[in-house]
Amino acid sequence: MAVIAKRYGKALAEVSFKLGQHERVGRELSLFDELLNRYRELQLFYTNPVIPLPKKRSATNELLGRLGFCKETCNFILLLIDNHRVSYFGEICKAFRESLNGYLGVVQANVTTAFEVEGEIQARLRQKLENLTGKRVQLKFGISPALIGGVITRIGDTIYDGSIRQQLELIKNRLSSD
Repeated sequence: MAVIAKRYGKALAEVSFKLGQHERVGRELSLFDELLNRYRELQLFYTNPVIPLPKKRSATNELLGRLGFCKETCNFILLLIDNHRVSYFGEICKAFRESLNGYLGVVQANVTTAFEVEGEIQARLRQKLENLTGKRVQLKFGISPALIGGVITRIGDTIYDGSIRQQLELIKNRLSSD
């Protein structure tokens, strides 16, 4: 992630959290990001250096007004336009969510399994990870056919490998060292 995106995302998270607008700002950022990703013409409009800033600001004000965005989100998006940073919008949204999660005491856990995990198992896994981290945990699941069984969990830079392959490797190492 670009340093620029982290700076903008962190600053917006701090301001919106202090103002108690973080949930709304988060929803509005996601909506605007979705629009940018869905409509290539909109992306090109913001990144085209030939289009003057006043025209971009005017069109953006009209769009954001129709969408009913709050003042904080509007000002932030206009700031990005003025500073030619709209091309970083997706990364800024990600940095915003990460910074906001820090304020809220939430961590993201990416869980990879060999098959789809049911609700009860998800709840037990979430509880164990919350006990381990001391924070609220948001689970994001993925399936990897390469796994024989078990689970691999990544929280930040830490990986908890509970896969069968890892367990077999540990047993092999123990047997070969004896």
